[in-house]
Amino acid sequence: MPHHNHVSSRVNHHSAPLYEGLRSYERRNHISLHVPGHKDGRVFDGQAKEHFSDILKIDATHLKGIDDLHHPQTFIAEAQRMAADAFGADSTYFLVGGSTVGNMAAALTTCRPGDKILVQRSMHKSVFHGLLLAGARPVYVNPSIEAETNTAKMPANRFWEEALQQHPDVKAVWVTNPNYYGMGQKLDFLARLCHQMNIPLLVDEAHGAHFGLTEKVPPSALSQGADLVVQSTHKTLPAMTMASMLHIQGKRISPDRTAQILSMIHSTSPSFPLLASLDTARRYYMTQGQKQLSDTVKRLEQAREKLNHELQTLTIWNGSRGVDYRDPLKWILSSKNRTITGFDLSDLCYEENCSAEISDPQNVCFLFSISESLEHIQSVVDAVKKVDKKIQTLHGSPRTPITQLTLFEREGHVYEPELSLLDAYHAPHKRVDLWTAAGEICGETILPYPPGIPLLTPGERIREEHISTLDALKRMGAYFQKPSDSTLQTVSVLSNDPQV
Repeated sequence: MPHHNHVSSRVNHHSAPLYEGLRSYERRNHISLHVPGHKDGRVFDGQAKEHFSDILKIDATHLKGIDDLHHPQTFIAEAQRMAADAFGADSTYFLVGGSTVGNMAAALTTCRPGDKILVQRSMHKSVFHGLLLAGARPVYVNPSIEAETNTAKMPANRFWEEALQQHPDVKAVWVTNPNYYGMGQKLDFLARLCHQMNIPLLVDEAHGAHFGLTEKVPPSALSQGADLVVQSTHKTLPAMTMASMLHIQGKRISPDRTAQILSMIHSTSPSFPLLASLDTARRYYMTQGQKQLSDTVKRLEQAREKLNHELQTLTIWNGSRGVDYRDPLKWILSSKNRTITGFDLSDLCYEENCSAEISDPQNVCFLFSISESLEHIQSVVDAVKKVDKKIQTLHGSPRTPITQLTLFEREGHVYEPELSLLDAYHAPHKRVDLWTAAGEICGETILPYPPGIPLLTPGERIREEHISTLDALKRMGAYFQKPSDSTLQTVSVLSNDPQV
């Protein structure tokens, strides 16, 4: 049983009702006179069929006996109840649009137009998009910065106290925990603070679906009092890409409103294989996960410590003061003397057949699963050693990393943007040269991806630091997700001319 989550012993977690319902559908050998057009795999591209054929047989739709995600009554309803039991929620909702759909639903469920909400500034873009659609007025709290890796993490408790004193009229507090790199903070204090003000604590726990499974990993957000939690089940548990969950507990979030909002933004043709993979991921989590994760963490920690002593040019982050939790499934690699960027390091790892989860100006992050063999871990160790030797032959001068403090001004700084996201989005825009944009109000989202944390959002005033950081990221090879000008030579800003 999970260490940190409350679990009922009355639930038989060896069953997977939704997956088993789809298997029953497959065995009926029915005549398909409905969507999808591949007709259980009968009509499909010949070359691709060998890869897709098995899954196409259960790629069903809302048919009699299968259930409806928008009004679950049988298999989906039971699978969601079992997931709620497993993860310690009062209600759980399956998502087939990733945590993106969950975050948008969280915003629309919690906020009415004009409502103020206290938001960690280093959030995923889906949070800002959800707040835009809700017409909410975000009050931003700049993140804290982990000094060794220069990565943004959840602000310390004292900053939340100050922010809530400055803005006692906010309707909720929203944080990301852990961050993309697996760094987490304790949430129980902030949860109590929110509940004293009778407002909910929302947590984007996309990278922590495995948290709370054993005492070898950090506790889950739900176990620490969060009211609404979004998890990317597919990121760290054995579910298919996009398959995620939204959990709620307590009385501060309405289950009915949550279900209504999800029905508005979910596809009316959700993928049943994705939904079923959430059901089987929950079964794996409850029946095999604890032992697999405990064994994996032990292997990874031993390998990481040994490898760190052997590396000459690289180092693997080992935790630091100010970070309460370190996810043992993530290794953060960087150059000891900063002679190579994270982007270049990622390329070197790729040459050794290691595809990293994320790279940034300084770091590369590896993500392991909850079940890793000694052989698999050793293959990664061997590859990192080869990269380490390659770097020894390079003769680069130390680089100055882009600290995210320049991006986020100062730690814990609380501010409201010049305009709400919605007002800035609908205001007249014009294009200006990037180098002359300082002082203008941004009209678009400027987004390095991954991790998908906006450098700028609509309504924020552009500073010189934004411009220099953006230019440096471009020169280092960072990827930006769909800026309005693909060259990033110009940027969209607000215009005073209503005719623009």
